[in-house]
Amino acid sequence: MLAQKWRILFALMFLSVLLTAGQGAPKFDPAVGSPRLQQALASAPDDAVHKVWVHFENRMLAGAELEAALDLAEAELTPRAARRRAKMHAPGERLVEVRDLPLDSHLLAACSHTGAQLHQQSRWLNAASFRATNIEVAQLTQLSGVKKVDLVAVMQRAAVPTPVGKIENLGNRPGTEFTKTTTIDYGANLDAMVQANVVAAHDMGLSGQGVLVGMLDTGFRTTHESMVHIPVLDVWDFVNNDGNVDDEGLDPVGSNSHGTMTLSTVAGHMPGQLVAPAYAASVVLGKTEDIAVEIVLEEDNWVAGLEWAEALGADIVSSSLGYIDWYVFEDLDGNTAITTIAADLAVARGVIVINSAGNERSSSGMLIAPADGDSVITVGAVDDLDAVSWFSSPGPTADGRIKPDIAALGVSNTVADPTDDLNYLGVSGTSFSCPLTSGVVALMIERVPGLTPMQVLEALRATASQSATPDNDLGWGIIDAAAAATWFAPVITHDPLPPTTDLAGPYMVSGLFIDRVGLNTGSPFLWYRINSGAWQSVAMAATGLPGWFAADIPAQPAATVVDYYLTAASVNGLASSYPFAGDTAPFSFTVVAPSQVGEDGLPALTHLAANVPNPFNPQTAISFTLARSGPASLRVYNLRGQLVRTLLDGDLAEGHHTANWDGRDLAGRAVSSGTYFYRLEGAGTLQQRKMQLVR
Repeated sequence: MLAQKWRILFALMFLSVLLTAGQGAPKFDPAVGSPRLQQALASAPDDAVHKVWVHFENRMLAGAELEAALDLAEAELTPRAARRRAKMHAPGERLVEVRDLPLDSHLLAACSHTGAQLHQQSRWLNAASFRATNIEVAQLTQLSGVKKVDLVAVMQRAAVPTPVGKIENLGNRPGTEFTKTTTIDYGANLDAMVQANVVAAHDMGLSGQGVLVGMLDTGFRTTHESMVHIPVLDVWDFVNNDGNVDDEGLDPVGSNSHGTMTLSTVAGHMPGQLVAPAYAASVVLGKTEDIAVEIVLEEDNWVAGLEWAEALGADIVSSSLGYIDWYVFEDLDGNTAITTIAADLAVARGVIVINSAGNERSSSGMLIAPADGDSVITVGAVDDLDAVSWFSSPGPTADGRIKPDIAALGVSNTVADPTDDLNYLGVSGTSFSCPLTSGVVALMIERVPGLTPMQVLEALRATASQSATPDNDLGWGIIDAAAAATWFAPVITHDPLPPTTDLAGPYMVSGLFIDRVGLNTGSPFLWYRINSGAWQSVAMAATGLPGWFAADIPAQPAATVVDYYLTAASVNGLASSYPFAGDTAPFSFTVVAPSQVGEDGLPALTHLAANVPNPFNPQTAISFTLARSGPASLRVYNLRGQLVRTLLDGDLAEGHHTANWDGRDLAGRAVSSGTYFYRLEGAGTLQQRKMQLVR
């Protein structure tokens, strides 16, 4: 019945268009077309082409057909997207809604039959963008099922970078004093990392591992020495509609510049030059801006990019773009601009949307959309003296809310040089305070994966430099990465167990659990496994000392490898693990018989140790001990189980050995960054561990 109804409706739509055409030029329906669209048509020649949004009426689905469509949409969610969306729903609730369903193909076809050319589609907005002439626009306003037709707004980049001079590639520069104050050589990025207290977060062991950041920008060149390590999980060019986000074809030279610099601000890693907050994060890269002078970027690419990144499972979307040219202050109310509406819908699906406040302080003096969104984390810029920059757009929003939310360094930031893979630039703009903040948020999500976007915003505000006295210049103040990362969920302290000769056991594991909100005292658990077997859990009991809990691992025979980690939750349900990666990177110790301890005090049994350093770039050392002489091998594999490199293979003597891996494959080619396994076979045993290459 519903299909028949649509065939009738489809015929009526064409009949309406034909009848209108037969009476002369089609008439623009002001009840459907916006006033600014009507004005644009009146001032343009008949053959002028406009970019318009066509918003449709509610989807014509109900009952069993609607339920089936929702079932299909939920089944099509990627595992990452499903896990992230689940944070926003009660257990058992649907992870999708009607807005997640595809647009009606009949309506799209009716629009295209006017001659209008389809450009982008938005499920969330139930709308599509078209390129259409005056006559075609008028026909679109006459179609049944079309609710509204409006102009697509023009983009204005949030920050055209202001170069402040090249920084020569000099390796470990004198003056940074990293050896005295930090464990990482941040190079020229040290000031930004100290100001945002990223150094303390890194010292906790946070690096963005396991977090997926979506970048929407002009294009990206990932061959720079500080970015070749970044796991790029997917790319799409929404300008040229292909899978190449670097400069290509007729692209203006330098299309990739802005995106390259913002990406390096999130995840760059080249000690002595530039180390960014989330140097171990993964990314998806969406090219949504065309920098050609004669072509303005319009907001439909940004909306399409946002929905694409969400569907891929991005935890964070970082955008240093904004839209203001066709909006007035009254539109910045959090509910009007298309990009702001789309951003709020992304947040409702668990995506943390972070956007530049804009660089309009000295011109319009107001924010850019979608920075006005109440669920968007809006970032202003400060200099190295903590003062608001001369360009950073101030709030408030049109409805009186304080914006920006927080601030970070946006003056003389160190970034990758998009024209030289071995060089760096100093640049300024809220374009760079935004991705710096995105990198910090990746550290927060790494430690507490269950955080919702609004909890992230709460933590950033509560721990920023002027949290008690927010204003419309810096919001709640300059970000504090370490404080924000530990604002929610238990902070667990534990000294890893060393190898032991105790065969009688048990092996007590104790830890200190501190939680600002309040610890769920029934939540501390010890998880352990024996020789890479199944994980087992033991509830940890209070020891009598404030915050301390302990549990036992049963006694094990000699030559046993025990892996373990700790978990706990707050009274609000937010949980954390220690180590942060839980069962993917646990603590480990070996049980050694007293007779198997050599004169040097080291165990005389087969044991594969953790590689050092880890993560690493470009080389790491892998140590192991063989209980007896004989054939043995040490090989490296990728996540697909494919052999990458054989490090050792032959008759090896009993005792200790070390092999180095330089991040190259069997052919001597440098492999990409990512997770790899190293496997030891020998002395009657097989042991395997993970390591992370971060180029």
